[in-house]
Amino acid sequence: MPPRIPFAQLLKSFRARSGLTQEALAVGSGLSVEGVRALEGGRRRYPRSVTIEQLARALDLSPAERQRLESAASRNAADHQASMVPELPPAPDDFTGRTKELDQLVRMLSSRTGAGPTSPSVMISAIGGMGGVGKTALAVKAGHLVSGLYPDGQLCIDLGGGDSEPVAALDALAAILRALGVPPSDDPENLQLATARYRTALASRRLLLLLDDAISVDQVTPLIPGTAGSAVLITSRKQLAALPGVQYLGLQVMTEPEALQLLAEVVGSEQLAAEPDAARDVVHRCGLLPLAIRIVGAHPTSQIPGGLAILCRLLADDTTRLDTLTPDPHGGVRPSIRLSLEALAQSGSVLDTVCAKAFPVLALFEGDHFPLRAAAKVLQLPLDETEHLLERLVDVHLLETPALHQYRMHDLVRDVGRELPAGAGAWERELDCYLAVLWRLSVLDGSRHPEYAAAWSVGAEDYVDREETARWLESELGNLLRLIRKAAAGGRTDRLTAARMGLGMFQFAAVRMRFAEPLEALLTVVGILDEPDNELDDRLWISLAQLHLALEQPQRASACSRIALPLARARGDLTQVTTCLIELAAALVRMGAPADALEPIGEALVLAPRQKRVHLEAAAHLVAGHVAGALGDVTGQRESFSRATGVHLQRGSGRVPLLHQIQMAMSLVESRQYDAGWPMLVDALDRARSENLPMIEFDILSDLGTGWAMRGEHRRAQEYFEQALRIAIRFPAENREATARHRLGRSLEALGLPEEARAQWESAVVLYDRVADPAVEEVRVLLKGLTS
Repeated sequence: MPPRIPFAQLLKSFRARSGLTQEALAVGSGLSVEGVRALEGGRRRYPRSVTIEQLARALDLSPAERQRLESAASRNAADHQASMVPELPPAPDDFTGRTKELDQLVRMLSSRTGAGPTSPSVMISAIGGMGGVGKTALAVKAGHLVSGLYPDGQLCIDLGGGDSEPVAALDALAAILRALGVPPSDDPENLQLATARYRTALASRRLLLLLDDAISVDQVTPLIPGTAGSAVLITSRKQLAALPGVQYLGLQVMTEPEALQLLAEVVGSEQLAAEPDAARDVVHRCGLLPLAIRIVGAHPTSQIPGGLAILCRLLADDTTRLDTLTPDPHGGVRPSIRLSLEALAQSGSVLDTVCAKAFPVLALFEGDHFPLRAAAKVLQLPLDETEHLLERLVDVHLLETPALHQYRMHDLVRDVGRELPAGAGAWERELDCYLAVLWRLSVLDGSRHPEYAAAWSVGAEDYVDREETARWLESELGNLLRLIRKAAAGGRTDRLTAARMGLGMFQFAAVRMRFAEPLEALLTVVGILDEPDNELDDRLWISLAQLHLALEQPQRASACSRIALPLARARGDLTQVTTCLIELAAALVRMGAPADALEPIGEALVLAPRQKRVHLEAAAHLVAGHVAGALGDVTGQRESFSRATGVHLQRGSGRVPLLHQIQMAMSLVESRQYDAGWPMLVDALDRARSENLPMIEFDILSDLGTGWAMRGEHRRAQEYFEQALRIAIRFPAENREATARHRLGRSLEALGLPEEARAQWESAVVLYDRVADPAVEEVRVLLKGLTS
């Protein structure tokens, strides 16, 4: 009877005899090229009978040869054991990239630890990673590169970690012993005896053993040689960190250049050169996963003109992406990933069972990561239990953890998870999680909206430190904006939650002095509420006005204040009316219209003391001082500032008094009271730096630069504007760079450096245009003046 050999090896030998290439066999059999490669590479070991029939016809096999092919494809455990001939397979023809990882692996296997008779221990290296990432290909390639160091052989055993019935250690030992020529034992079911005979057989040998697709430490432990000189290389979908002495290499997805190089190997460099943009899109839509790239490259469309662009459209469609990457039910991305899930569900561990059930829910998360806290909320589990669960999913490479208490899922893994039932309510629970933390920050910071803060912060009471809460929100700004945008486009309940989150983002802006993300959030939610919910409308509009003022956009601040004021009056909310009047007056002063500000600030000064809100009374006096100073009333200016300072003495220290100090100082400087204003600005700069408030530092540096420019000291002004510009460049999302370049250009022009000024203003025009800032027109006039 002919020897039993693996299906992959048998198919390859039949194809070689026929003289067909893999591509020709694919055409003749009606399979995809990737399907043929998966069969010959051992990634698909159990093809269906119809597939075997197609191959047999294309290869012109005799009935007996067809039977051998069918037998080799049998899933029967006894057949599997009998067919294991542990030979190291050839390296993949299209192996590419992975230079760093390959060098690291070769160094491990070439080290003194594993490649000589005097080595102190057995060399054990393990490659871990998600399904389809190329673990086996890397291991085989490394094995061939170091084969000369292991003259007694290079063996490979597929341990079937992704199968419902993984290979038992006893079966693997039997196959290796047969390959080494060791006679069968009288007690073939004795694992201890088999392990002893195996280690004795290897005692005087230098052998490399590849254990592919291991399922657990228990499975591989009996396969570790007992004496030095040999090396073991393991691939696994799980981390085998508990294996003593193992050197672990975690294999990630490819880099873009590596992925493009692999795609070129499969489709041809000419096709890649003809569609470079589509090629980049293809590899990224494949998640830079080697298996997916090989499958796409073997797709018939990839070989026709414009084929990569067609593939881009298929991969961009959520309904076709996985089908495109799964050419048949037994080969491709979907089954590769599902193997890991099925292994969890069938492991018998309570934790693994919970992980398998939780996975479809976690797949619903969007964005580039999700935090532990949100995962606990959507899974309705305690934080510690959730962390244990998530770390287990990291162990089996279904999740990654880019930072402490942050997790992310590969796009294709997420796609597979979303095909599974996940239950209802996850989206609402995710929204509630972020809403609660936003308003918990308001509670910890002394919210100006206590009527909302207590109710909307339920569930986040475990946060007791304001700084810790703000840090968490800062790390989640991308997710916050994503959720607010999605909720704002949803139904009435979601829109109401979005509005509440937008208002909460304003409190974050006040704590962190970061305005770009809160501004975007408020721009998203103003005006989205139905009539019964308009009690939030004026608060949203006035918060937006305050952010526009902070970003030196007084025209926009004025427009927002004028929308908010009648809404507040209609509701009879005098506290909010007072706030609107103060912000409107402040915007008018900044716009150069202090006389127009007299009426609103006069009404605010009457209303503010009645509201018994210290911050309102101080703000009213502060703006009144600005108005007086801008109108040349120095006495009124100083009196108003004195009243504002007196109110703040009752309030104590904090960010708001610091901001008011800066505004008072700048008002004094603008009215040329340098001796009074300058020391206040310098003191404020020291405080901002000591409290690590870079945006406030930017404002003060800009004010100091403006003050020196007003005094004709343009060289000094240039120095301050350049310092401010450096801060603005560090925080591009805050959109301060245009303002800094605008002002710096003025100083450069005054210093007789028109070309340097032109460069700053041209950059400012581009930056202002991005956010449609009206200040762009002033800069265009300045540029025109340079030309004329």
